[in-house]
Amino acid sequence: MHFSHPKSAIRLLWRRQVFRLRRTSPIWFVIVGICSLFLIINVPNPFSARYNRVPIDQDVQWNNVKEILQLKAHIFRNVTWSNNIKIIQQGTAQQETSSIILIVLYTTVFRAEKFCTLSGERIFGESCPSKHRCQWSCDPTRFREADALIFHAYDIPFARPSIPDRSETKPNSVWILWSDEPPSIINYALFNKYNFNWTISYKFDSEISIATYGLFSKRDKALSNNEYQQWIRKEFSNRENGALWFVSNCKSKKRLELFHNLKKASKVLVEGYGRCVDYYPLHLCGGSTRCEYDYMANFKFYLSFESNTCRDYITEKFYKAFYHGLIPIAYGPDKSDYDRFAPSNSFLHIDDFDKDMSQLATHLEEVHSNITLFSTYHEWRKNYEVIIDGKALERVRMCELCQRLMDVRKNEMIYYKDLERFYTDKCD
Repeated sequence: MHFSHPKSAIRLLWRRQVFRLRRTSPIWFVIVGICSLFLIINVPNPFSARYNRVPIDQDVQWNNVKEILQLKAHIFRNVTWSNNIKIIQQGTAQQETSSIILIVLYTTVFRAEKFCTLSGERIFGESCPSKHRCQWSCDPTRFREADALIFHAYDIPFARPSIPDRSETKPNSVWILWSDEPPSIINYALFNKYNFNWTISYKFDSEISIATYGLFSKRDKALSNNEYQQWIRKEFSNRENGALWFVSNCKSKKRLELFHNLKKASKVLVEGYGRCVDYYPLHLCGGSTRCEYDYMANFKFYLSFESNTCRDYITEKFYKAFYHGLIPIAYGPDKSDYDRFAPSNSFLHIDDFDKDMSQLATHLEEVHSNITLFSTYHEWRKNYEVIIDGKALERVRMCELCQRLMDVRKNEMIYYKDLERFYTDKCD
């Protein structure tokens, strides 16, 4: 029996392909060459340094966040809760004790351990007044001795061991639900059965809430007028374009509609980046990359459009704009919610223009061409800086937790009766 040699078969196939190529019209080679050149020029190189993350290293002194803490204390003193949402019984006197407060993280946080190997200073911050009073543990078997037990909402279904019974923990232990997600992502009704005492969340009226996605910190030394004016002249001159928007979530149709209406009405450039608005299939310019920095350096405004309108749901989209030197245009919760977090006259809110994009476009054109008007939206920079570094923000949050646990009063009782209603406040 005769078998053909493999090399002969390959040679025959090659000859056929060469024959076909010889019969191909030269115009096709030209078209393929042009298309290849176009792709080489326009398709981004995923290994380019401009797509690398730029590290952010910030720190916050506890004394520099006094203003927001005072505002929160005032709100807590005057807030009135429906008994169907939150039960509050005020304590009598402050407990006199200097013992260590044990905080046990009972669950993981997005399936990962949190702070387990860090020192107290790295968890609560070097400037935290109570950093030596609180001890952090990731050992769930210590739940019986814990003064506070933290349960991360996303991870409760995966808790091992399962959630203990209240009767097994200390009578005055504080059970805390930690969740920074809106109710469109988490079903909070599932957690009512645990009667959580406190919440850690983005909601300003949560027991622990400041610095969830960003924070304004008082400067140790205010900028001089000369320093400020130099910054204004440089930024106004360099930022030649109008408004920028990075977007990846295409489900929120209302904000997409607002973007397209503004783009249509505006005479200054309004540009969107992401598959929802530019329809380009490949997007490598992620958050905190050199690419993002370069984009933001060319615009005066940023569309800080939230996907949810729930009360206080103001995410890093808002704070990141300030950090990069832009003026945020906010859409999401009511403007009064933003006013509690941001300095006066530091941003625009579409409610100021009755959601009329033509009115907003006219104002953007005025600010874009008038350095004096542009400057009014940046006056706050003389006295404040914005913090977006995740580690710095976490230290502030954990310090607030430790401070509040240290100030728990005798006979104080708080528990959430309806977490779903608490989180869905003013959600569309």
